[in-house]
Order: sequence, then C-alpha cells, then structure tokens
Amino acid sequence: SRVLNLIDAGISINVPYESFLGKKRDVDLLIAAEFSAGEMFETLTLARDYAAAVGKPFPVIDEQVLLDKDWPKDFYVFPGENDQPTIIFMPLFNRINCKDEAEVKARMVEYTTFQSPFSPEKIAALQEIASVNMRNNKDAIVREIQNAATRRQGRRNVTESAL
Repeated sequence: SRVLNLIDAGISINVPYESFLGKKRDVDLLIAAEFSAGEMFETLTLARDYAAAVGKPFPVIDEQVLLDKDWPKDFYVFPGENDQPTIIFMPLFNRINCKDEAEVKARMVEYTTFQSPFSPEKIAALQEIASVNMRNNKDAIVREIQNAATRRQGRRNVTESAL
C-alpha cells in the first residue's frame, strides 16, 4: 500500500517551495512573501537543501545575503537559470518598515505564527504592511515577471528551432 504524508506548509517550511519545483510544475517565478516564525531566510535555505537532496532545480543563494537575517531588506531576487525558477523573497518586517534589528525582532514576536488567532486589528495591520511592501516593490516585481516571461520565450524558441 502507498502512504501519503501531508503537513501544513506553516509547520514544514511555511512557503510551499517543494510543490512548485521541478519539470511537472514548470514554474518560472516564485514570489515568497516571507512571514515565518523561524529565523529569516530559514525557509529559503531549507527549500534549497531539499531541492539539492531530491535533485530539483533551485537558484543559487548568495551566502552574503544570509548575513542580513537580523535586519533584512524588503526585497531580494535569486535569479534562476535554465530550469530553475527565479525567487523573489520579500520579508514582511524589514529595513523599510522597521528602524533597526530590535524592531524587526519585536514585530516578529508580536506577530508570531504560533499564537491564538489574530484579532481583526492585527490582521488588518498585517494586510497593510504586506500591501505597502508590495507597492514599494511593484516596479521590481513587474521587471522580474517580464524577465521570467522573456526567459520562457527564449526556451520556447530554442525548443522550436530544435524541431
């Protein structure tokens, strides 16, 4: 008999990278709005390690970026090559909306994943923070979407010319 084990992404990696990796999904771009209870970039490095272990494509993560874990920028791009997806990584609490590392840490504690359901006020506050992050990075997000589309078109052209 076959057994299928499922786990809430919030417990495992908090961003469902695994389900989007590989040829079957054929994903060009992942936008990860990061809001997890663990250490910053943990979901990204866990996903990278998972991909390496099972032979799935994953972009290179510049180790220098990981040094930003206590006070991250609001937007990172990890460009994919060939069949690797490009990953946009957007920490919810970051250098734009927090004055320093201490404020990032305090907000992570205030809005920790593992607590009773959020009040309507907390939900509204998080929605506003996430919305502002998206608005602040709209041009860069659109640019990466265009880059992914261009890369896909280039792969199609190569495939068609091989036929």
